[in-house]
This record gives sequence, C-alpha cells and structure tokens, in this order.
Amino acid sequence: MIELSSKQNCTGCSACANICPRGCIKMTADEEGFLYPKVNEEMCMDCGLCENVCPMLHKPQQHELLAVYGAKNNDDAVRFTSSSGGMFTLFAEAILKQGGVVVGAALDEQLNVQHVLVDSLADLPKLRGSKYVQSKIGKIYSEVRQILRAGRKVLFSGTPCQIAGLKKYLVKPSENLLTVDVVCHGVPSPKIYQKHLRELAQEAGEPVVQVNFRDKAKGWKQGETLFFTEHQHFGASKRQET
Repeated sequence: MIELSSKQNCTGCSACANICPRGCIKMTADEEGFLYPKVNEEMCMDCGLCENVCPMLHKPQQHELLAVYGAKNNDDAVRFTSSSGGMFTLFAEAILKQGGVVVGAALDEQLNVQHVLVDSLADLPKLRGSKYVQSKIGKIYSEVRQILRAGRKVLFSGTPCQIAGLKKYLVKPSENLLTVDVVCHGVPSPKIYQKHLRELAQEAGEPVVQVNFRDKAKGWKQGETLFFTEHQHFGASKRQET
C-alpha cells in the first residue's frame, strides 16, 4: 500500500491508481480540491506495485541536457490559438499522420480539465492551449500502454510530474513514445476553478460555456484568461457583451 510522509510529497500523477491490479486506489479530491490517492485497505494485497511506480518515491535521475532550441509555428492562426508558440500542434500533426495518437489536457462538457486521447486531426484543437488547472489523468496511462504494445506511436503532453508518472508506470522506455513537458510552476485547484465558474454564471445569469486560458487578442505578452457565456464574456477586470 502506497504511503507518503505527507501530501506535499504527492503530485497527484495517478501512476499508482493506474497500476493497481485490484483497482483499490482512487484519486480523490481533498478539502482544497487537489487529487490524491485514497487506498481501500480491505482490497489492498500489498503487492507493492503502487510504490514501485511512484516518481516521488523513486525520483528519476537527471540526464545531461543535449541541446536547447527556440521555435514557433509559422501558421499564424494556430499560433494565435495556442498558449505559446504552437509547436505542440506541429509535433501532434506529425504523429497523427504516422497513424499514431496524441494525449493531452482537454475541457469536458462541464469545463473540467482531464487528459484525453485523440487520433484524428479534426479533434486536435481540443488539446491545443495550456489549461491552468490540475488535470484528471483517469486511466489514460493504461490506454497509452495498450497502444504502445500495438506498435503505434504516442505523443503525450503533460506536466513533468505526469510524464514522470507515465514513464514509471510503463517501466520500460519505448521508442514509439514522444513526450512534451509543460513548463510548470504548480497547478491551481480544480475546486477554486469550478467555484469561479459558478460565480461567473450567477453574475451572468447563464452558464459559462468556454474558457480561453491565455487569450492573445491583446497581444502575445498581454494574454489573459477569458470566460465566455452565450452572450457575454469576462476578462480579468470586467464583463463585456459578446
């Protein structure tokens, strides 16, 4: 059974929940809204798999930095709807054209952030753009493993701790796996995020239907988070009619 000295030592990567053969580990929100593993002790058989794949108990070794490049997507439309330079889209398109799949953070119908898998160019836009909320991994690591075993390529985008969790879960490296780490300074709470959505919906008199976490309408360096209802949108300082 996985045991950590404190919650500060857990990133919520979900590797333990994915590897558990009995499904006795569930990722559960704490009082602040962050996801942490909760173990059903009656079901646990102390196999130790959860501890073996924990990237915080077995931190990956640092490797030599090979090279650093600066790049951007030449497509203005893609770059405008991306959080930064739009390079993720180019990587993803290359994998999809080779018959592979792409995994990244997307918004569901309730605007919750979760990792999903796409296998077509038409669905790629839902993964574009950073989402500044802790993403729910679910069982996506298990799906990635099955796809890799089938010989298909996978591009996985996530925070460094999520990618560390995936690689620990897979145990062995795969030439068909390409990962894209998001430069991360920590993740905001889904609970606070959903509370804000409810407050905006109450003020607007209608639900929020879309969120742009780094809108570039005011320029590359003045991006802001925008929340859209059917008839209005909210920025950092004021509400406007849509």
